[in-house]
Amino acid sequence: MKIRYKNSILLSAIGDSLGWITEFEKSSEAIQKKYGVARIEKFYDWEKYVGGRFNGYLDEIKSGSYSDDTQLLLSVARSIQKNGSIDNLYFSKTELPSWLNYARGAGRTIKNAAKKIERKSAVWNNNFFTYKVGQTILDYRDSGANGAAMRILPIALANHRDFGKMKEYIFSNSIVTHGHPRAIVGAILYGYAIDKMLEQNLEQFNYKLYLTEIGKDVEQVFNPKFITKPEFKSWVSIWNIGQDIDFMTVYEQTVREVLNSLRDVFKFIRDEKSTKDSLQSFGCFASATKGSGISTVIGGIYLAIKHYQNPRKAILEAVNSIGADTDSVAAFAGGLIGCLYEIELISDQWSNVQDRDYLISISNKLYDIAKKESQEADIPPPFTIGLKSLNEITSDSFFVNEEIEFIPFGKGVVSSIDRQKTLTSGKYNLIIDVDFEIGQSCKFSKILDIEKNNAQKYFD
Repeated sequence: MKIRYKNSILLSAIGDSLGWITEFEKSSEAIQKKYGVARIEKFYDWEKYVGGRFNGYLDEIKSGSYSDDTQLLLSVARSIQKNGSIDNLYFSKTELPSWLNYARGAGRTIKNAAKKIERKSAVWNNNFFTYKVGQTILDYRDSGANGAAMRILPIALANHRDFGKMKEYIFSNSIVTHGHPRAIVGAILYGYAIDKMLEQNLEQFNYKLYLTEIGKDVEQVFNPKFITKPEFKSWVSIWNIGQDIDFMTVYEQTVREVLNSLRDVFKFIRDEKSTKDSLQSFGCFASATKGSGISTVIGGIYLAIKHYQNPRKAILEAVNSIGADTDSVAAFAGGLIGCLYEIELISDQWSNVQDRDYLISISNKLYDIAKKESQEADIPPPFTIGLKSLNEITSDSFFVNEEIEFIPFGKGVVSSIDRQKTLTSGKYNLIIDVDFEIGQSCKFSKILDIEKNNAQKYFD
C-alpha cells in the first residue's frame, strides 16, 4: 500500500508539471514550433512571461517544475495533523498567505482568497469576499473552480477508509477559498474516488464496477451531515444571506450533476467515444467550465479508468488535450491512477520532477497517518531563527549561497538571483530561487526601486 501513496503523490505532481507546459498553448502547431514535437511527453525547460505587461518578468521554468496545484497540495499536507484532521487555522493564516510569495501559475480566485484571508476579521470558515475583474464583480459564493480539489489529495490519503471524516475535512478546507458547491463537491468527489481506488486490485479492476461503487447512493454518501456543527452552521447562514437559492439546495443540485457526469463517463468508455469528444462533453474545453471543480475532476476520473492499464497514456492524454485545464486534469488522473498500482510507476524520463525526494517524504508521512503510526509532532507554531527573511522582501540585499528563512518552511539557501527591468520606469524585478532544508524549492520575486537599491549596475 505504501507504494500506492508514493505513486499517487508523484504522478499527481508529474501530471501538474507536464500539463503546466501545455496549459496556455492554443494549438498542437504552437507545441511543434516551441518544442519540435507534436505532443508533450517529457519535461522541458521553458519560459513564461508573468506579472502583467508593465511589471512582469520572464520566468525561466526548469524541466520538471510544478505549478500551484502541487504547491498547494504540499501546503495542505503540512497542515494535516497526526490523527488525520486538518488544522485549517494554520493552513489559512500561515500556509495560504505565505504561498502568495512563491505562487506559480495560480488563478485569480485562489490568489484573491489567499489575499482576503489575511484580513484580521477573516477566519477559515468566514472568508466571504468579492473581487473585480474588469467591470464585473465576482463573489466568493460563485467560486466553483478546481482550486479546492487540486489540493486535497493529502487529506484523502491520510484518511483512507474513513470517508466520513475525510468528507468533513475536505469540506472545511475547501471553504477557506471557494464558496460554490461545484468547487466543494468536486473536491469531495476526488477524495471519494481516491479512497475507492485504494481499495481496488489491478488484476481484477473493472471500470463499470468502480463507477457503480462511486455512484451508488451518491446523494446520501455526499450528504454533509456535519453541516449542523456550529463552525459550518454559521458559514451556511452567512452564505444564504441575499441568495435566491439556499446553499443546501445548490449543493444537492451539484451532487445530482456529479451523478449524471459519472453516468456519462460510463457511457463514453463503453461506447469508445474519443477522448476529445468526451472531455468536451464534460465541459473541459468551454471557457465557462474548463476549470470547474466538477468537469476537471470528472475528466481526471475518466482518463484514469479508461487507461488504467497504461498510466503514462492516462496522464499524457490530459497533458495534450490542448484548450483544457491540462495541468489540473493531468494531476487528477495521475493522483488517481497511482493509487491502483503496487509497483514503481515513475519512468526515468519523469524522475526529475521538482522536489522528488520531498514528495516521497510527504507520501510516507500520509501513509503513516493513515496507518495510525505517525510519530511526527502536530504542526508547531511558526517561528523565526534569526536569519534574513523572505516573508517581507524590502531591499536587494541577498546573495547566492546565503542562508535565509521563510515561514513556514524554515531555513533555506539562495541558489540563484536574477534581476529584470520592468516597463514601469525606475522599477525592476528581483527574482530569488531558494532550496529549503525541508526539501521544497521555490522562486520568489519582488518589484523594487532601481535608485533606492543602487541597482543600475545590474543593467548597464
